[in-house]
Amino acid sequence: MVFNSYEFILVFLPLAFLAFAMAYRIGGWNAAYTILGLVSLVFYAQLGIDLLGILVISIVANFVVGNLIIRTRETAATSKSLLAFGIVGNLIALGHFKYTNFLFDISNQFVGTDFSHASIILPIGISFYTFIQIGYLVDCYGGTVKSHSFFRYLTFASLFPCVTAGPLVLQKEIFGQMESQRAPLFDLSRISMGLTMFSIGLFKKVVLADSIAAYSNTVFNGVAGGQGLDAVTAWAGAMAYTFQLYFDFSGYSDMALGLGAIFGLMLPLNFNSPLKATSISDFWQRWHMTMTRFFTNYVFTPMSVSAMRNSIVSGHGPVRKFIGSGGWPIVLTMLVAGIWHGSGWVFVLFGLLHGFAIAINNAWRQFNMPQISKPMGWILTMLVVVSGLVIFRSPDVGTAGTILATMFGGNLLGYGLAEQTVQISLIEVAPLLLLFWAIVLLTPNSQEITSAQWYSTTEKPTSLSDWVKRFSWRPQPGWGAIVACVFVVSFVMIGTNSTFLYYQF
Repeated sequence: MVFNSYEFILVFLPLAFLAFAMAYRIGGWNAAYTILGLVSLVFYAQLGIDLLGILVISIVANFVVGNLIIRTRETAATSKSLLAFGIVGNLIALGHFKYTNFLFDISNQFVGTDFSHASIILPIGISFYTFIQIGYLVDCYGGTVKSHSFFRYLTFASLFPCVTAGPLVLQKEIFGQMESQRAPLFDLSRISMGLTMFSIGLFKKVVLADSIAAYSNTVFNGVAGGQGLDAVTAWAGAMAYTFQLYFDFSGYSDMALGLGAIFGLMLPLNFNSPLKATSISDFWQRWHMTMTRFFTNYVFTPMSVSAMRNSIVSGHGPVRKFIGSGGWPIVLTMLVAGIWHGSGWVFVLFGLLHGFAIAINNAWRQFNMPQISKPMGWILTMLVVVSGLVIFRSPDVGTAGTILATMFGGNLLGYGLAEQTVQISLIEVAPLLLLFWAIVLLTPNSQEITSAQWYSTTEKPTSLSDWVKRFSWRPQPGWGAIVACVFVVSFVMIGTNSTFLYYQF
């Protein structure tokens, strides 16, 4: 069951809110949030009872370790050992389910072993709920978490708008709200805003993302199957997947924010028009924002601070100091981020590409190189982004190499040529691509549209044009009619086999 399904919209969501409201009527917000945790488990159970068991074991284990860390904080060595135990345990579990077969492939390729792939299911959302809980353990060790009831923790760790594909929430964002919530349950402004965001996200997913998916799938699957392609088709397929993933993940992020608002919880913004970015660093401040925040806080910053201290003590020059504290840490961080998305060499290459691109971008600014104009910065950024997404989407390095080589003139060298070639209708896809570029570059995004009634832990947009401010969404009949039309159009176009792309990561 996914957000963009009739089962979710017509059955699960109404029943979940009914149970939530009844609990609120009986025991206030505390009871309501307890029910929300149980409802979240029911949601996840629809993906598989065995997967639910893995999630529950993870939640119980991290809750126990977190409480032990809190109780032993005054004994630094003990709490630090517990933190290490908790982090390693989470990573071993994640590694077993997600990376075992990839490690077998590496061993077979470089060591000469003959391991066969193990039959291991991949729990949906395991990367998300594992890292959410690792962040919780780190915060327990850092002294920013107090003891909570198990059911309060259960709601935080399993919250159904987040558990399958983010955002990566922080404990302080969720626990703080659950403890201080005093607003009425039936707040018309909040619930209307939530339904609006959900409807916008549903439209992005089923009307925009799914409409372009067939073209990207044809190109990537065709090349993976041995077909050739020309440069125009390669670029069309690459941009089609860029927009498919863009609207798919943007749609999910909007729907998650909307669902959080409906149930009285502000969630962090996870998507902010990344295709408007004029540098690769700007792109990662806009794309999967909570993932960027997590890896910045818990991976990059510790490495960078340690390296900076060593550079200062050793008296390194500015170039060596940058490489040690700002270069390699960002490359390694993005490598981890790439592997976090999935197992396979394509994710390694994806992470390294973005890591080196960010490092070069940061070095260019730090050493006062000639300033690049915003249009040129946007072009360079999009070349990296689209190329990276070709790698990200490809099932193997060979497919990615063929498509990229063809995009950048490889037909002249023999790349992309084969007896049978990929065929897509450029007459159909070209107008769609132009329309999508116009949408992402020229129109206000979801949070700008709803900025007047913004409901998120992320600060609301401030740099808005006068016309956006004038026509921003409000809980009024006119906007209600517009949103209803958006929802109805999206509802009737829901596909039977459409799921969110980030479910596989």
